[in-house]
Amino acid sequence: MINISPYLLIHLLLLSVMTSVCMADVEDPLADDPLAEQLIDIDESFERFEFFGDAQLRGDVVRDLPRMIEPEFQRMTSRIRAGAIMGVTDSIEIGLAAKINLSSQANSETRFNLDNERADDITVDQLFARFDVTENSSVLIGQSVFPLRLSPMLWDSDLRPQGISFQYNQSVGDFSSFELTGGTFLGNHLFGDSSRINAVQAGLNIGEGTSFGYNAAIAYLDFDNLGDLARNDLRRTNSSVAGGGFAEEFKLIDVKLGTNIRWNNFPIRAGVDLVKNVAASDDNIGGRVDVVFGKSIGQRGIELGLVAQRIQQDAVVAPFNDDDWWFATNMRGVGGWLAYGFSESIRAKVTVFHERLDTAENNNNRALFDLQYFF
Repeated sequence: MINISPYLLIHLLLLSVMTSVCMADVEDPLADDPLAEQLIDIDESFERFEFFGDAQLRGDVVRDLPRMIEPEFQRMTSRIRAGAIMGVTDSIEIGLAAKINLSSQANSETRFNLDNERADDITVDQLFARFDVTENSSVLIGQSVFPLRLSPMLWDSDLRPQGISFQYNQSVGDFSSFELTGGTFLGNHLFGDSSRINAVQAGLNIGEGTSFGYNAAIAYLDFDNLGDLARNDLRRTNSSVAGGGFAEEFKLIDVKLGTNIRWNNFPIRAGVDLVKNVAASDDNIGGRVDVVFGKSIGQRGIELGLVAQRIQQDAVVAPFNDDDWWFATNMRGVGGWLAYGFSESIRAKVTVFHERLDTAENNNNRALFDLQYFF
């Protein structure tokens, strides 16, 4: 049985109310509001004012873990992220977003279940200022989404590092572009993490917006000052030295190749990702292959995805890659998902994982059932 806490029930109610409000057919929500004129004045004081966010309900079922305590369990989680981007001038914008997590499990289970976020939490999700330096380049300072385009093998998209980054994008011909992104960051993981990340990535996109396109990117990431992660038992499946610290340094070179095809207006995309930790002498390579048929985000439609990955023990930094896979490194596995977009804002998704820790005899399995709302 799933143990649903009162806090989770409150969050489920909040999600249902929010969804009902957002789906309501209201032509002008400010028409009869005596404060409408004040609100409009606030909005017009910015060059641009946009709300953004998402909400998710998740059922999580885990089976056959290679551990003595709770090798099988299930839980429910919910998350709301909501914020706004405000254009102060034509070239300056600021962003702020909050996040609420709730779960049928307690925060004491976070380390035990290899999660990258606390089960129950209210926190700042994003807080940043972005400056347009030229028409094609910008600088961002603060806490935000990691700007490099990395696969889940290297980075969990729910993490929010803090730092300064730059982005440069230059069109090459009519349907191609070159991208250069980099920055220096604090990892901002759990429990007062003070890790540092220096990263840069260059990418080329060819045939954008056509029926056949492809892309390539190469990145270098240098992770340093990982002691807090080790002391807080977040080393996970990376190799260790006496006392529990990381045995290896992490200087990663990542190469991605991908293609995008539109066949009879039906999208198909595929990608290969290879990474090597050049600072480690052994067990330092990872690889991932995925293919996605269809699209379910931002439109009504169906999507089917398939993925396989193999990550050696010290190929990547285990605390930072995607925690939907149970094991971060020293593993091999396959996964797949089926999603359906009911509209531009709502979709349902089922994801399954079948993986094995290199030191385990049997595979473990996981299924995630998500209902998502984007606004």
